[in-house]
Amino acid sequence: MVIGIDMGASAIKLAALEGDRIAAAHYERCRETDVPALCEKLGLDLMAAEAVVLTGLSARKSGLERLGIKTVTVPEAEAIGRGGTWLSGRDNIVVASMGTGTAFVHAKGGVFTHLCGTGVGAGTLTGLSEKILGVRRVRDFDVLAMAGDTNKVDLTIGDFVEQHGSLTADLTASNLARHNPDAGANDWAAGIATLIFQVVGTMGLLACKGCGAEAVVVTGGVANSGPARANFRRFVDGYGLEYIIPDNCVCATAIGAARCAIDG
Repeated sequence: MVIGIDMGASAIKLAALEGDRIAAAHYERCRETDVPALCEKLGLDLMAAEAVVLTGLSARKSGLERLGIKTVTVPEAEAIGRGGTWLSGRDNIVVASMGTGTAFVHAKGGVFTHLCGTGVGAGTLTGLSEKILGVRRVRDFDVLAMAGDTNKVDLTIGDFVEQHGSLTADLTASNLARHNPDAGANDWAAGIATLIFQVVGTMGLLACKGCGAEAVVVTGGVANSGPARANFRRFVDGYGLEYIIPDNCVCATAIGAARCAIDG
């Protein structure tokens, strides 16, 4: 068994792989955690593992070395790229890894190149949700957002003209700019979600055009949510570029870290 651990700024992700089988995957939102205790709780025997592979901004804080557990640290871009390609089964892709912020990695032929990043990500979503709506739990936010109407908070191209070149009337012209006193909490949640995922979707589109990639694979803690899937589906319909949200996308970088050891 190979164990991959992705220690980000606001969450820890663990994955245990037995060959090509994902034996365990776990996501836990936290700034700091006792990694050995968490692994024990999950039934992951670190001492018996063939390899323990670390990645992420906080990898140096794992505390595993003091227990005599030998670890390997891999660059985050490689873990992101390997996780995205392995889970999607695709090559020549841009992996958009939505953590606290969002990183964009081009994966092609076993080469993983960090292209760019943005501070807009899951951390932005949770911060705006708490400040504007008083909602802390991501699941509660998702329920609100899926029941909301972005047209009550966003301005669209149709508010100005029927069509602008190839841009249709229903496309967003300005996020959260309608100043509508009748908009409810669910509408604001939908608008916040649209803002976050449109930024990531647009940057993914531009990244693909810049490096010649064929699709965007979206991973990370909020990638599998209803609002994420709804917004990225609009990019597929509007631009014809594939946006793929694979199974186990939440732990993709931890899975990619483990694949680094397996694939050599």
